[in-house]
Order: sequence, then C-alpha cells, then structure tokens
Amino acid sequence: MDTRAQTPQDFAVGVSVLLVTIIGVLAFVQGSAVGVYESPDVQRNQPIADRAATYLVENYSVNGTRNHIDYKTSDGIKTNLDVDNVKSNAGLNVATERRTNASINITVVNASTLANGTRDHAVDGDPLAWGPSVEGRTNVATASRVVKLTNTDQCDPVCWLVVRVW
Repeated sequence: MDTRAQTPQDFAVGVSVLLVTIIGVLAFVQGSAVGVYESPDVQRNQPIADRAATYLVENYSVNGTRNHIDYKTSDGIKTNLDVDNVKSNAGLNVATERRTNASINITVVNASTLANGTRDHAVDGDPLAWGPSVEGRTNVATASRVVKLTNTDQCDPVCWLVVRVW
C-alpha cells in the first residue's frame, strides 16, 4: 500500500488553481496600477477628449460615409470649425465652482508625417489646427480618430483627427 499523502493529480490541480489565481490578479490589477501614475487631470479630461473627437467625426462627416470629413465646402470643417462652438455643441462646457472649462486643441495630422515619425499638422495653405497651442502643456488628454478629408489631397491615404484637452 502506498502511504503518500499527495497524488500527482492533487499537485496538478493545486498548481493550476494557483496559476489561474495569479494570472487573474495580474490582469485585474494591471489597469488600475497604471492609472495610479496618470495625472488626475488626464483621467478627468480623457472622456472630454473622446466626446469631442466623436462629435467632430459625427457632425462633419459626409452623409452616407464613415469618417470621411467634409473639408472645403460651405459646411466643411475648414470654414465652419470653431472651437467654442465645438465645446458648447458637444457638451464640453462643464464648468463648476471647483472646475474650469477645459481648453481644447484640434489638429489634423497627415499619415505621411506619421510615417516619418512626427505628428506635425497637415497644411493646406493654412495649418489644419484649431484652438490654443499644446506646446509646453502638461497633463494633456488625447483622443484620435482615423479620417479621410474630402475635396483635398491632404490625406493620402488617411489622416488622424487628434483632439487634445487640458
């Protein structure tokens, strides 16, 4: 008769439960551990940046297309984009006694500059950037959308619509 207290099956089950527990804890803690090192300003402004980027894509897209931004027409983003109107129409004016309205910068970045390793805004006579400059700012939340501009050769093949909030 065998007098061993633990069989190989007991060992295999115990190790499996231990590994599943460790992997589960690491997967759960990973997101919250990274969030500790982010500024509270970035965490608070990230939903604002996402909302603004979604608003721009939904309201400036050509009817019947997805992510094709109307550019040079009378209703296009080049002639009609006003940062203050975006803030009010997208519901970004959220000032309270303890919180000021967020500053917003909207930039169209050409994919060719991304391939070169830079994030310079596209230029079509005028720079495709609206709002105050982001230079020297800290704790900036960013949201990006891949878009194609109609009526221009700027986005070959695509551009990024980058919204920065601080």
